[in-house]
Amino acid sequence: MIKTKTNKGEKMKKLILGLLLIVSTVFANAQTVDSNYVDGRIYLRTSVGSSLDLTNYDSSNLVFNGIIAAYNISDIKFPFGGLNSDLDRTFELTFSNWSQVDALISELALMPEIEYAEKKTMHKISLIPNDVHPSQWYLGKVQATEAWGISTGSAQIRIAIVDNAVSTQHEDLQDAIWENSGEIPNNGLDDDLNGFTDDFRGYDVSDDDGDPNPPASAGSGSVFTHGTHCAGTASASTNNGIGIAGLGFNTTIIPIKCSPSVSSSEGASIPNAYDGIYYAMQVDAEIISMSFGSDTPSLTGESLISAASQMGIVLIAAAGNSATDTPHYPAAYQNVISVGATNSSDMITWFSNYGSTIDVMAPGANIYSTLSGTGSEYGPKSGTSMACPLVAGLAGLVLSQDPTLTPTEVELAIESGCEPIDLLNPGYEGMLGAGRINAFYTLGGTNTLQESDLDFSVYPNPAKETVVLQTTSKPDKVLWISTDGKEIERDWSKMAEGNYQVDVPQIPGVYLLRVLQTSKTFTERIIVQ
Repeated sequence: MIKTKTNKGEKMKKLILGLLLIVSTVFANAQTVDSNYVDGRIYLRTSVGSSLDLTNYDSSNLVFNGIIAAYNISDIKFPFGGLNSDLDRTFELTFSNWSQVDALISELALMPEIEYAEKKTMHKISLIPNDVHPSQWYLGKVQATEAWGISTGSAQIRIAIVDNAVSTQHEDLQDAIWENSGEIPNNGLDDDLNGFTDDFRGYDVSDDDGDPNPPASAGSGSVFTHGTHCAGTASASTNNGIGIAGLGFNTTIIPIKCSPSVSSSEGASIPNAYDGIYYAMQVDAEIISMSFGSDTPSLTGESLISAASQMGIVLIAAAGNSATDTPHYPAAYQNVISVGATNSSDMITWFSNYGSTIDVMAPGANIYSTLSGTGSEYGPKSGTSMACPLVAGLAGLVLSQDPTLTPTEVELAIESGCEPIDLLNPGYEGMLGAGRINAFYTLGGTNTLQESDLDFSVYPNPAKETVVLQTTSKPDKVLWISTDGKEIERDWSKMAEGNYQVDVPQIPGVYLLRVLQTSKTFTERIIVQ
């Protein structure tokens, strides 16, 4: 039988600790089910007058016995006894079938002896790395440090930087560079038989060799620094006390050089971009960052992009720097997240493209990042090329949270976390996508913008037809605010005391739901499907 752990049960305590040690060893390398909650732990509260006594469970309830066996419940704690009658009926269960937590809670909720069951919240500090440079204004703008309190990324998530070149020896990139475990470096052989010789740390698809670095003659003032700058923005080694912090934090960079070392353009053009995308597909990149483009569409490029998306790769591209609404490719293709650029005031930069093909905006002016040259150089660059890898780093954090997400789901997460900026950009309403990215909101940080101490909540989110407002006072007015700043007033109807139903807008998208009660206001971001 399972005994509840108490301060007096030392033998049981040792037994349980031993059991938990075994469980923790078995699952040491298991993937976190949900980083917002503690794996393998839930709380439940028994109903008032319930015959189910968990303070010293004696295996008398056959239904509960079946649940114990099905989910490998190994311990029942009585953590908050003596505080009040509710907490005297509250228990913490430890179980090893982590991935079945939702099913476990559903089964427990069906038992009349149990008032509720819920996941145990994971409380975390807000991580501030020791290498955020004062010039990295954009990290504060997208709430990077708050986002890192939720996820610091995973080295298992690989971001391919398809660009002119990437310095693999830069002090703040060298530890973040992907290594091909199937390849022996510099032996002149294709050891893993993937069609690329000596691709141990990326590949040069232009010169057909295993060196994705810029030419030795290209210093920090060369255009060949472009790819190195993008790589650092996406995922420079973070919290290492050196240089800068990359938004992707612990995610891995696959460097892919797509410009020949001997070229009249000196890296300004990327003739082998499609080859770079193909290589990224061959080495199983989860994300491809594409800070390049053309105003001319290509059926070949579109087919390649489509194939990459079907493989489950998240594709992100710069929207272009022509200050026009002309479609820019590959950003304008289906299944590509098209990224425009904003400045520190959340206004569209003077150079950024805009229009119906834009999906999101991201900081792209005076972005401070890594530069190629001596291996320890840094500096600012501007362009949608700089905004693109910032979104790639964010996508890396999203997939680190849940690697099973599809590209569409990753894009929805990023777009739903955006902050509307149309009101700050008159004349561009409806042409800036979902708004400027916010990493914290995207990773599940609270979307609540609490403008008062109003007691208020709303569900579900996302919503399809209606939402329910729960509040102690009835609303005076309910407004939906679209990303272009338009206000849509909706009538509400009373369902029960403290519960009000509101219709959602007819057009799917991201909205702010604003509720006014006398002098109080509550605003929450809602996804309408």
